[in-house]
Amino acid sequence: MFEVPFIRPILPPGHIIAGDVAEIVASNWFTNFGPHEKKFRVAIADRVRPGAEVVTFSNATLALIGVLKVFFEDARRDGLVIVPSFTFAAGPEAIRWAGLEPVFIDIEPVTVQPSLAGAASAFDRYGDRIVGILLCNTFGIGTTAIAEWESLAQEHQVPLIIDSAAGFGSVYPDGSPVGARGDCEVFSFHATKPFAIGEGGAAVLDDHECADRLRRFTNFGFGSDGAEHLGLNAKLQEFNAVIGMRQMVGFEEALQDRRASLERFRGLVEQSGLATSIPDAELSSVCFSSFVFADPKMRDLALQGLRSRGIEARVYYSPPVHLQPVFSESERVGTLAETESTHRRILALPSFVGMPDFAFHAFAAVLRELKDL
Repeated sequence: MFEVPFIRPILPPGHIIAGDVAEIVASNWFTNFGPHEKKFRVAIADRVRPGAEVVTFSNATLALIGVLKVFFEDARRDGLVIVPSFTFAAGPEAIRWAGLEPVFIDIEPVTVQPSLAGAASAFDRYGDRIVGILLCNTFGIGTTAIAEWESLAQEHQVPLIIDSAAGFGSVYPDGSPVGARGDCEVFSFHATKPFAIGEGGAAVLDDHECADRLRRFTNFGFGSDGAEHLGLNAKLQEFNAVIGMRQMVGFEEALQDRRASLERFRGLVEQSGLATSIPDAELSSVCFSSFVFADPKMRDLALQGLRSRGIEARVYYSPPVHLQPVFSESERVGTLAETESTHRRILALPSFVGMPDFAFHAFAAVLRELKDL
């Protein structure tokens, strides 16, 4: 056990949740688009873009699978979807579950965001086999190049789906909310995310017809004549939805707390000169605070030093997806050199609400020790 765990979800007090559960039990409406789910989806839209279509899911992986199935329903059977390897495996797995295959691209060296040039090269290399883009906002940080990604997708007439799993509450550098761009953005509300409801996800989009198809997808593809489209059971329960409504209260204060932790860690890193911070992370909901060391050995020593002091630092994302066994034979553009370099040098620090001062003091001590080597 670590004195400072990597993730510490802040959920509503138990007695409050107990009261909500009692109300749900009394209503006899536990799932299947209940009143709390409907309120929650409206609250999500109000936060991101009032009037947007929001479809909730039991988790974000099923949301990605559903979105890919709906948007790529007519795609060729040997279709490829552009996706970075420097991401969580759920995205590429969802591509495969949707009947398609990933083609991995590299990341930019400073922002650690997916490489636009890599995507353009994928179109040049694979042509019409590219049926879409799964753009991942790394660590929930909105990419600076979002407009260019939208233009690239429009140029090639393919859907741009955005995996913003940790990005609920984040803002793109151009000022637009994360969740309001591309053809559809997907959020995760897993307990590890800044906006945590235990388990859950949501897709935000403008297309009413696609939203209707997605909502049916979560309910076995049912329509008036039974199963009209391929679907499964991916509905968000009332228990999770009511927690989501509770989490909306005080969410801005929680974001400020997380961003303050990021800035404290940033100050220590900048003073040390041993690593660099991720640009625009202060505009995100700060799932955790990430820093890229110049030297992999220094990163490893920092990781060991923090963990020995009771701080559960981790490495994200490592290994990158193209090095994981199930995707080792997948298509890729180039050598993915930046991805392979970054995953050996990046360090992620806990940044939950209410971070103890001890964590910052411990990190400062570790950096001092490394400077003295």
